[in-house]
Amino acid sequence: MENRAAKRNQIQVDIEIAHPTANRCYGYAENISRTGISIVLREGALPPQQRSVILSFKIWTGTETLYRKIYARVVRPGQGKIALEFTRSDFTAESIIRELMFFQHQNDKISRAQRNSYSFTQDRLTA
Repeated sequence: MENRAAKRNQIQVDIEIAHPTANRCYGYAENISRTGISIVLREGALPPQQRSVILSFKIWTGTETLYRKIYARVVRPGQGKIALEFTRSDFTAESIIRELMFFQHQNDKISRAQRNSYSFTQDRLTA
């Protein structure tokens, strides 16, 4: 059983990682808490000595895309996967995380409803 100060939430959201010494990286968040995030890299890599980055999140609300930035410190660099700690556990970071979780939950509900509607339609067509 994990003993964490901040509960992890499963999430999947695209992220752009900017760092001053190299090109940008792209990936997606695997899980997030109020203090940090685990990211799977799809494109690019962080230099081994890189310690701080800017994370740019794209959040689909259902009607528009919101763009949010959080500053983070590299805790565990790795091949294809990195762990980051938010540099400021402040109101702004927590607010962004709440937004991410809210819209992810909303989009999941819409997707489930669409799948159920499709399944119901398929059942009626085959009956």
